[in-house]
Amino acid sequence: DFSKSLQVSKSLESLVSRGFGPQGLQTLLATSTGQVLISNNGATIFNALNIGHPVGRLIVKAIDKMTQYTGDGSKIFILTLSQILQHIDYRYTENERGQLLRAISHFTQHIFPLLQQHALKCSKTCNLDSDKEAFCDSFKSVLRSVMSPHYPARTVECLISTVLSTFNFDLPSHLFLEQVSIITQNFNLFTIKTIGPSVSDSTTLDSFIIQRDFGIYFDTYLSNHVRFVILTSAIEGQINSEDQESIHLSTNNSLRKFMEYQRRRIEKFVQICTNQKINLIISSTGITKYSLQVFHSNKISVIHYVEEEDAEILSQMCRKNVISEFPRDEFSVKEIFLASSCVRVIINGKPCVQVTPCGEGLAPYTKTLVLTAPTEGLCRQLYTVLHKAIKSLYLSINLVHPRTQILGKSSCESVTMPGGSTFELMCSNFLFKWSKKKTKCEESQMAEILADAFLGVARTLHRNVTETTQNQTRDFLLKLSTIREASIGDQFLGFDRRGTLQEMDKEGILEPCSVKFHVVSCVMELLYTIMKTDGMIGTKNKVTVS
Repeated sequence: DFSKSLQVSKSLESLVSRGFGPQGLQTLLATSTGQVLISNNGATIFNALNIGHPVGRLIVKAIDKMTQYTGDGSKIFILTLSQILQHIDYRYTENERGQLLRAISHFTQHIFPLLQQHALKCSKTCNLDSDKEAFCDSFKSVLRSVMSPHYPARTVECLISTVLSTFNFDLPSHLFLEQVSIITQNFNLFTIKTIGPSVSDSTTLDSFIIQRDFGIYFDTYLSNHVRFVILTSAIEGQINSEDQESIHLSTNNSLRKFMEYQRRRIEKFVQICTNQKINLIISSTGITKYSLQVFHSNKISVIHYVEEEDAEILSQMCRKNVISEFPRDEFSVKEIFLASSCVRVIINGKPCVQVTPCGEGLAPYTKTLVLTAPTEGLCRQLYTVLHKAIKSLYLSINLVHPRTQILGKSSCESVTMPGGSTFELMCSNFLFKWSKKKTKCEESQMAEILADAFLGVARTLHRNVTETTQNQTRDFLLKLSTIREASIGDQFLGFDRRGTLQEMDKEGILEPCSVKFHVVSCVMELLYTIMKTDGMIGTKNKVTVS
């Protein structure tokens, strides 16, 4: 029943609509287990819900899948979807569903690409190689846009400074993109959450921190010159077929042979380490007590039970290979890691290991972010907000390849759109004009529905950032007239945090174009699925959609 789908979308919209924008309110929820959740993050709120209606679960699943890619946009997603469903309910009857499906399909295939082209013409593009300062400013603006709804302006500026210090803007374009990609995909490995007096006290460390469960076995700090290898298999390992020994632990004699075999392997491994001046072993598996004693007697430190993800990121940072098989005679050059220091540190009452890789050919790894907040819950909230911001930064970058080899190397560009609902207002104006040019009723109606839906999103933002008065609707319509007049002269306005019209790029509020496009694409895909569904049959454990 379409009315049920509309009702569910309205209910989900009501949960986050007041939290939309830089002046958004926090939402308080009580989970089924009695836990109280206070958050302004749309994805966090939706994931905490226990929804029984199939359409509601379908919507939440679509939002979760979208935010895994974009990191942001959950509120705009549900606001846009709800507005579209409301206008469809007003314009279409149940018997006209087939006509509506054709209109949705036509928009996705033909109108949406035109809308993207128009938006890109109005976007702001900055090149890392040609204008580094403008590129850095666009990064600041994207971070400010994501973090403003969650923290005061002064705190946001402190966090922006901390996050930007983790990036090296002097790198070539392809290495800079690799650097942002590494921290985006491994954000949990480059962050440490600690209890502190203020969020503004968050800082960075110039090294990689092994912070998850591990075992450590060295007495002194390793500094100046550290040569180490990373093992992903036990030193004792499986018996090599070359040894032509078959060990069965059935008699004391075979047990003795087995122990002698293990001892020879360990001694051979230690001898290889000594010959090649290896003074640290990092292993993702456990090392026996006897082996630890042998390493200790040869002044070789050991860190074992290290998580495989930590070992993998070290390998990726140093561009070296981990050792998965017992070495024959020596380690290859690609298997020996270099570090300027490796020390034990205590962070938030927990023992950690601080490794500072060095040497030639290092990947452009970032610094480690130390996130501080008064409580564990606020630490998790800060982690979520910054992860969302880092994803937005990554999605704002395009690597532009040269058309010919003569033109030189690839360059990094930041492609963004002014915030404050500038994108929604621009899309509404474009679709409204486009609908007037078309004679086909279904195409024109679908364009008008989407134009009104985008306008509804902008109206929600205006309501949240202005004082509630009787003239609020009239004030919005007057501003809308000003926005449309300004767009004729290629001037695109949006709403700042006080509700006044501004050129938001000059206010330092920018949003990645790719995130906006992806949200619209996901909304239309879900809308098509909802409208194409004839009925839902509930069973005990699952729901069948027909």
